[in-house]
Amino acid sequence: MDIGKWKMYTPILIVLVLSIPLVTAAQWMDFKEARRLADEVVDSSGFFTGFSEDTSTTVDLIPGSIIDSAIDDTEENITITDSSGNQQNITQPTARKSVLTGVVTAVIMVGLAIAAAFGIFFLFRLKKRVTLKLFFAIALGLCASIAVMMYLYLMRLFLNDLFGTSIDEGNIFYAIIIAIGAVIGITIVYNMVFRAMEPMRKNPALIAFCVFLGPFLAIVLPVWVIIFLLAGVALWDLWAAKRGIIKEMINLSEEHKEEERKGAKAREHPEAPAAPLVEVQRPLKGQLKDRIEIKRGKGGRKFIDVQSGEDITSYGLYEGKHFALGIGDFIFFSVLVSVTFKWMMLKVPFMGFYESFWGEILVLEMTVMVIVAVLYGFKQTLGFLEKESVMPGLPLSVLWGLVGFIVLAAYLEIMNLIFYGQIVNPF
Repeated sequence: MDIGKWKMYTPILIVLVLSIPLVTAAQWMDFKEARRLADEVVDSSGFFTGFSEDTSTTVDLIPGSIIDSAIDDTEENITITDSSGNQQNITQPTARKSVLTGVVTAVIMVGLAIAAAFGIFFLFRLKKRVTLKLFFAIALGLCASIAVMMYLYLMRLFLNDLFGTSIDEGNIFYAIIIAIGAVIGITIVYNMVFRAMEPMRKNPALIAFCVFLGPFLAIVLPVWVIIFLLAGVALWDLWAAKRGIIKEMINLSEEHKEEERKGAKAREHPEAPAAPLVEVQRPLKGQLKDRIEIKRGKGGRKFIDVQSGEDITSYGLYEGKHFALGIGDFIFFSVLVSVTFKWMMLKVPFMGFYESFWGEILVLEMTVMVIVAVLYGFKQTLGFLEKESVMPGLPLSVLWGLVGFIVLAAYLEIMNLIFYGQIVNPF
């Protein structure tokens, strides 16, 4: 393999490595609470040691009452005993509920993503390029801004606890984080979308966006939702890139660019006869002109404009020297690594071999192993690209990453069972 292709690992590593401190700072209080409970609770009447995932930042798209009312045995009552001998009864989700919620939520999220993808495809086929550009600008800007606001809000707790600061909530605090989130979101959109034809500006903005959004999804969604979501997205990516709408959009994009090249050549050499058209498409009734110009300043500079050779396929691509990698690949690589780190930090403290500091070192080592598994899958993907022009980036990397995560989690559980006779609650 050309040594230059190895440079593609650099942006992936940047996204994956920066995900870990973001998750740490954002979920600092949840990790601290897990360590406190692991020290305090000495016995439980439940089968598992520890508790089902119940972090302060988790968002569940499926209300518990829906699962509870449809399926039995989704809640369990357990009695916990603390180090002072005090007992307390608590109710928590069962393993059955955690898995079912993960499956149903993942199906809904993948379904919404597929519906949105088909909508984008039809707009692309109709050559509504300005509409798509504005859609991407708004969607990316909102996602980046909201993620940054959440990090700033949660990092207040991290800074207050770690450094003894006193950053209080209030109108001024909210105004500051909203302003910072908006500025960062606008900056990312400007460079990703409105400077999409300039890789030196687009690529760093794309990396920044993925650094923010990958951990964000891992933080707000439960671990078992993420696992099934990753599996569903990887299967969708495989079909869409090899036989579905991603392949079709790439083909249409090439056709559009070829038409533009022929048009430019005809304008440069008007005496030359026009090339015969293979297919003539009748304009759609009421179709608007696909070019919007908004003047800005005395010079009449164009702010919203679809340049020659620019389309939806260029907005979300990291363009390397040898090949391009989609924004979704970066994001879900980051989600996988972030959720691995999150699960380890929440569960390892309940294992009998956990010791402060060394336990965190163990978590980092396990997370690095999953990073290596993701990169190994990416290496295999690059190998297929030697023979094929288009290869989905998610399936192999997600496969190896998930296998690495599950194997490492099972290894920790087995070691804990062998030496301490306990199984930590994995849900």
